[in-house]
Amino acid sequence: MQYHPVPLEATLDSLPPLWSEDLIPEIQTILEAYPSMVFVLDDDPTGAQTVHNASFLTQWSLDVLLSERYQPEEATFLLINTRAKTEEQAVKINTDLGMEFSKLSRQLKIPISVISRSDSTLRGHFPAEVDALAEGMGNSHDGIIFIPFFIQGGRYTIDNVQYVSDGSMLAPVAQTPFAKDSAFGYESSNLCDWIEEKTQGKVSSEEVIAISIDEIRIGGPDVVEEKLKQVNRNDICIINSADMRDLDVVALAILRLQYKYGKNYLIRSAASFVRSRLGQRERPILKKEEMGYTDKGGALILVGSHVPGSTSQLENLLDLPNVYGLELEVDKVLGEDEGHIVSVIERANMLLNESKDTVIYTSRKVIAGSSPEEYLKIGAIITDAMTSVVSGISVNPRYLISKGGMTSSNIIANALNMKRATVPGQISPGVLVLQMGSESKYPGSKLILFPGNVGGPAAISDVILRMR
Repeated sequence: MQYHPVPLEATLDSLPPLWSEDLIPEIQTILEAYPSMVFVLDDDPTGAQTVHNASFLTQWSLDVLLSERYQPEEATFLLINTRAKTEEQAVKINTDLGMEFSKLSRQLKIPISVISRSDSTLRGHFPAEVDALAEGMGNSHDGIIFIPFFIQGGRYTIDNVQYVSDGSMLAPVAQTPFAKDSAFGYESSNLCDWIEEKTQGKVSSEEVIAISIDEIRIGGPDVVEEKLKQVNRNDICIINSADMRDLDVVALAILRLQYKYGKNYLIRSAASFVRSRLGQRERPILKKEEMGYTDKGGALILVGSHVPGSTSQLENLLDLPNVYGLELEVDKVLGEDEGHIVSVIERANMLLNESKDTVIYTSRKVIAGSSPEEYLKIGAIITDAMTSVVSGISVNPRYLISKGGMTSSNIIANALNMKRATVPGQISPGVLVLQMGSESKYPGSKLILFPGNVGGPAAISDVILRMR
């Protein structure tokens, strides 16, 4: 079926009124009465972009996972970075983690809730990652719940169709640039059809269970709970949503089922659902003072993402006064021109030493290669080059901004040497702040993570101006 763009405001106005009751208190009551652990497996580093009071790990073992039980944070994000890896690598990571979670659950004797957090525009290793995670956990789950709604990024699920907002219109997701992704492209905007497409027909669109916005807003948590109770291990259930209150209804139903009947669903979701599952309200945007503001040194801004929105933000940023751009030229990187990387490092050190805000960005030319595997390999070479640049910078920046998930992941683990960080909140809607741990290159400093698909053209510039 062919879907067409629809007006955002009129479409949202045509939906039933939101469920009237504030459900956060009941969610919080359940969480306090029945202790559990929540792990979010993040296929890039930006999944904590809707929450606060969470931890963020780049390395893990059973001992590390056990230690999280006694930390004050409400959830633990594990940076598995699978969107930058091959399907085979992603499967192994998820299988191994599933086995660790099974051991953890047996040792602690408390529920372990696992959310597979993926990019909000339907890109990633689905269903391979979720299937591998389920197998590693002994297929002990009660079905897969798929929740791609992401309000902070303008992603809506209405009548089983995934839409992307451009401000005034909703475009069916298959008609956006995200659907043309060289590694994770797709043709379907209807999620039932998308699941059939991604499972290569193993799950037909008719077999997919869907919970509608009408059921969520008119029936409320009781109706959603009853419908989810019928979901079996081999089922996939998609959730329609157009507001955070919709997710609160679903989160409460899931929690009731977990604690009344021992149900344990595997959840594949975008970032918005995590906040509802933790019973958190929206936290005010972090102020300059909370960011550990200082007027010494320049900011270091890294831009690797090359989706159109990122390029617009980069162009806007480079037009700001007292912002200096250094291009990491992709052709030279792929040609193994080591002198080019050395030159970028030297110039960055000079600018930062003069307290100038410095942008290091990859050239906008996209080299896709001849296959999804080659595309991922090229992307890895480019992100490795950016990581080498950051590793070589010897001047401490005033603060850091990293734009793009794959770029940020590599930099976090291999240039900044982060093992554990905490999440104090966001500096803009959907824009994550990490406080780096004592083991990192810049202990206690703040790292601002801008997802590739979040924010208007002036989004990064606005943060730079606020921090001045």
